[in-house]
Amino acid sequence: MLRAIADAVIVGAGTLRSVPHHRWTAEYIYPPLATVYRELRANLGKPEPPLNVIVTGHGNINLDLPVFQSGEVPVLIVTTARGLQRINEQHFPSSVQVLAMQSTGPLSAQAILEAVNRVRRSDVILVEGGPQLMGDFFAERHLDELFLTLAPQIAGRDGSFERPGLIAGKRFAPEHPLWGTLIGVKRGGSHLFLRYAFEAQEQT
Repeated sequence: MLRAIADAVIVGAGTLRSVPHHRWTAEYIYPPLATVYRELRANLGKPEPPLNVIVTGHGNINLDLPVFQSGEVPVLIVTTARGLQRINEQHFPSSVQVLAMQSTGPLSAQAILEAVNRVRRSDVILVEGGPQLMGDFFAERHLDELFLTLAPQIAGRDGSFERPGLIAGKRFAPEHPLWGTLIGVKRGGSHLFLRYAFEAQEQT
C-alpha cells in the first residue's frame, strides 16, 4: 500500500542486487490488485507508477536488469561523477535517467532527495533501504515516519555471517538515540505492523 501512494521509492544498489528482478511498485508485490492500485493513484493525482530511484556511488549496477530494461517504471539512478562514467559504459533506455550529484561518494541523503525532486516533484518519498541507506537518512534527519513489521520468528546469530539489521554504518545510541512516537498499530495474523513518527529536518 505504501508504494501505491508514493511519488518515488528509493533503494540502494545492494538491495537491487539482492532482488535483481524486482520493480518497486505495489502491483509487483500483489498483481491481483493492480487495477485497484492504479485507480487509487489516479484518484490521488498520480497517474504514473512511482519513480524507482536506485542509489549507487560507484555505478556498479547491471543495467540489463528488468527494472531498467522493461520500460514499466520510470527510473532514476543517483550516482557520483565517477559512477556516471561506469554507468555510461552500458546501454539503457530513455525511461532511465541518471544524475551525478557529487564527484565521489558516499552520497548524502540530502543529495539523493535533491536529485529525486529535480526529476519529479515528490511529496511522498518511500525509502526501502538497505541498512546503509536507512542509516544515512536517519542521520541527516530526513525520515519522518518508520513502518516496521514485527514478525513472530526467532532468527538468531551464530557468527558465521552478519545478518543485516535495520541500520548499518551509523550508531545513534547510547550517545544520541533517536526516539520515535508510536502513531499506529495494525495486526495481521501473528504479525504486528507498527507506524512511528520521527522529527525530521524540513526539505528546502
